[in-house]
Amino acid sequence: MAHYGFDTTGDDIVSDFSDRVKNNTILITGPSPGGLGAETAISIARGFPATIILLGRSLPKVQPIIDSLHTISPSSLVKFFPVNLDSLSSVRTAAYQILQDAEIAKIDVTINNAAIMACPYSKTDDGLESQFAVNHVSHFLLTNLLMPKILASRAPRIVNVSSWGHLRSGIRFGDLDFNDGKEYDVWEAYGQAKTANILFSVALSERGIKSFAVHPGSIASGLQKFMTDDVAEEGLKSLLELGFQIPKRKTLQQGVATTLRAALDPELEVKEKEGRLWVYLSDCQVVRNENSVRADSLNVEQSRRLWELSEEMIGEKFGVRPNEEK
Repeated sequence: MAHYGFDTTGDDIVSDFSDRVKNNTILITGPSPGGLGAETAISIARGFPATIILLGRSLPKVQPIIDSLHTISPSSLVKFFPVNLDSLSSVRTAAYQILQDAEIAKIDVTINNAAIMACPYSKTDDGLESQFAVNHVSHFLLTNLLMPKILASRAPRIVNVSSWGHLRSGIRFGDLDFNDGKEYDVWEAYGQAKTANILFSVALSERGIKSFAVHPGSIASGLQKFMTDDVAEEGLKSLLELGFQIPKRKTLQQGVATTLRAALDPELEVKEKEGRLWVYLSDCQVVRNENSVRADSLNVEQSRRLWELSEEMIGEKFGVRPNEEK
C-alpha cells in the first residue's frame, strides 16, 4: 500500500492486517529484549495470534518478552525453543523439537530475524565463517527442516531480515571465508551474508513459497555490540562511497514495520523482470531503484547457485524444488 513508509509502525501494520495474525502461528528467531525480534513479537501479540514461537539462545534472557506477550494476549500460546545459530547441530535439535510438538500443527509466518553484524573473524564449530553461518546458513537449514509445518499452512510466508548493508558485497562463491580470514573485512562479510538473505527469498519464491527480504532501517539495538568507533566509522565511510547519506534513525516500532508488511500483507506480490525476482523491501515498499538493491541479489540463477552451495555446506539436500521442476 502506497501510504506505508518510513514513519509506519509495526502496530500500524498489525492493525491493518489483524485478520492475517489472529488464530495464526508465527515463528521469530532472535527475540532478545531491546531488539527487532522482540518488538516484532510484541506487535504481533496485539493481533492475538494462536501461537508465537520464539527461538533464541537463552530462556532467562527472553523470559521478560514472553511475560509481555502473555500480558498483551493471554489467549496466545507462546513457545520458546533454545537454539545457537552458530551450531548446525543446535539448529537441528530446535527444528526437531518443533516438528515433534503436537501443539504446533502449522507455521503460517516464519521470520528469520536473528543476526550478528561486523564481528571479528571467527569460524563456527562447523568450520563456517561466522557471519555467513549465523545470518544465512543456519536460517536456511532451520527453514528447510521446518518445511513440513510451513507447508501445512494454507498461505505460508517467509521473511528474511536483510539490510542495505548487502550493497557491500555479493556472494564470494569461490572464497566464502576470505582466504581463511587473511583477507577478512567485517563489512564485506556482513554484506555477503545479507545478500544471501535476499537470494534465499528469491529461491523460496521461485519454489512457490512467498518470501521477502527486508531492510529494517538504521536502529539502535543489540546488533551493534561489536560496533567499535573504528568499525562504525569504516561502515559509514563505505555507505558514503556508495552514494548514500547518513541514515536517519528509526525507532524499534518503525524498524519492524517493513518486516511485518512483508509477513502479513496479502496484496504484496513477487514480481519477475528479466531473470530477477523483486523480493526486497525497505520503508515498507518493494525496492525497485536499482541503485538501492544489488542486481545479483535478485537474480534467479544466483539464488539457485547459492541454494546448491548451502546444501553442500550443510551436507543435505532439500525436497522443495523450483516450480518448473515439480
